[in-house]
Amino acid sequence: MHHFIAWCGFLGGWLLVAGPLAQAVLELEEQEFEHEKLNEAKSRVEEPPRVSAWWLLLPPVWWWLRRRREGEYHDRVVAAMDDADLKAFLTVKEILNAWFYVAAGGFLIAVKETWELHESYEWPEWVFWGLIVVMLIVCVGSTRGRIIRRQNR
Repeated sequence: MHHFIAWCGFLGGWLLVAGPLAQAVLELEEQEFEHEKLNEAKSRVEEPPRVSAWWLLLPPVWWWLRRRREGEYHDRVVAAMDDADLKAFLTVKEILNAWFYVAAGGFLIAVKETWELHESYEWPEWVFWGLIVVMLIVCVGSTRGRIIRRQNR
């Protein structure tokens, strides 16, 4: 019975990763936001020049300068968007963030449950890490497969 419960926890944890990924894709497809609108706004705004590589001699300064330029560019792109397009973009961004948090929480639970399965069978540690990698590939692959099947219909 101990092994059965360990497998249930393992599979349940990974379903908590795959489910939010699939739900995020479904909700994003339902949104009216068109990626072309964002690209159109970006094309109307001049991209800032890259921060000189010389600033990498002082990494915190380089990072601060890069973040500041990206922030200014972001603000100009937002200003170039219509209100309706901006609202649609922000809605999509909030949906992505929310599902990311759910999937990240599920991932942490899945890691714990994978470790417990590994301990239950007294497998070597490399098996634990291998299971993590394989299950991540399965979760992302199943979501990707759903997208492809939906587009082919």
